[in-house]
Amino acid sequence: MNKRTSNVPGMLESVLELSVAAMTAIDAGKVTLDDTLDHLPDECRRTLSHLLTSFYRYRKSIRGVWRPLCRKMPEAEVAALLDTALTQCFHQSAVEAYSVVNVAVKLARRYHADKFVNAVLRNSLRNGYTLPVKAEDIFPDELLKHWQKHFSAVEIDRFAQVFLEKPQFTFRLCGQAALPPKCKEIPAFAPFRFACGVPGVVLNTPEFASGAYYIQDPATSLSISLAKEILPECRKVLDICAAPGGKTLMAAELLDKSAEIIAADISEKRQKLTAENFARHAVNAKVVVSPPEKLNGSFDLVIADLPCSNSGVFRRRPDALWRFSGKALSEVMALQKHILQQVIRLTEPGKWVLISTCSIDPEENGALIAGEELQVIKAETRLPESGCDGAFAALCRKLPC
Repeated sequence: MNKRTSNVPGMLESVLELSVAAMTAIDAGKVTLDDTLDHLPDECRRTLSHLLTSFYRYRKSIRGVWRPLCRKMPEAEVAALLDTALTQCFHQSAVEAYSVVNVAVKLARRYHADKFVNAVLRNSLRNGYTLPVKAEDIFPDELLKHWQKHFSAVEIDRFAQVFLEKPQFTFRLCGQAALPPKCKEIPAFAPFRFACGVPGVVLNTPEFASGAYYIQDPATSLSISLAKEILPECRKVLDICAAPGGKTLMAAELLDKSAEIIAADISEKRQKLTAENFARHAVNAKVVVSPPEKLNGSFDLVIADLPCSNSGVFRRRPDALWRFSGKALSEVMALQKHILQQVIRLTEPGKWVLISTCSIDPEENGALIAGEELQVIKAETRLPESGCDGAFAALCRKLPC
């Protein structure tokens, strides 16, 4: 047995342990999957990313295997241990299933559940697993009922197919940047150009370091594309939810070079990334860390990429669908309304407001443009499909006083 093989149980134990802690925190609403991955050690981030993403993509079918074997729902950590072990067995092939079970049983001792976990895992593997294909076997029940009020069965089936796809690596070709080798252009919203390819071909290049490419999904170009005709006339622009700066960068390509740009966000950590992105792309914009209600000024255009349910980006954030509830939707809509009030306050009468979300929820997005202070000029929803996330955007004019 070589050194690498002999260390497999130790590595696997670390992976399962980290995964259980992450799943427990995510399901308790303490963090998101993105937050969790950001804080993982570099040496295991890729493995945990695949494991956690696979679980939240196949959560309903994985739990459908082991839950019927239990008289009652086990405590959160034990449930997460069953989830992570079976995800490892069903969706990763690097380690044999018997090794996963042995390590999971060892970890279960700390919860005094080793016999229970051993029996459930072995019976689950004996019963077998079938990859889900139907929407009802994939999406959370509450979300599915909500979607059935707004989308057709054909659309929901298409969502299910897209949800199970691994998203490709996509990026924007900034300005007149040339297409890198081994990459191909993909559809986006004019005038922006996007491509897909191999991350190493893009990231490890002088062109990326000098701002020729920006990593983002084509759906992000929807909002700025709606404003392409009015952007050249705007002289004072505020992005109120800017981090990490992707939409500001797109807007800057269409703004007059003399335009004053302020990029604000409440996250100091994410605004450091915004500043790095602006420096790499040679964009002259002021980066501000501030909640919307503390901002002042009067602007020709206020851009607001609002916090939302994330229902349009489920390919990349599959955990978002498991956070859905009527209460959660109401809470995020209340936050949106608060931010939108500040957006309107900061917009010069007769000037422009550009709203966007990465949600496809008609209730959520419809409420954003239902107020009396804004005139909707254009509004569009892009539903998720293969190669592109879902998104909503609206260009509005603030009514004169």
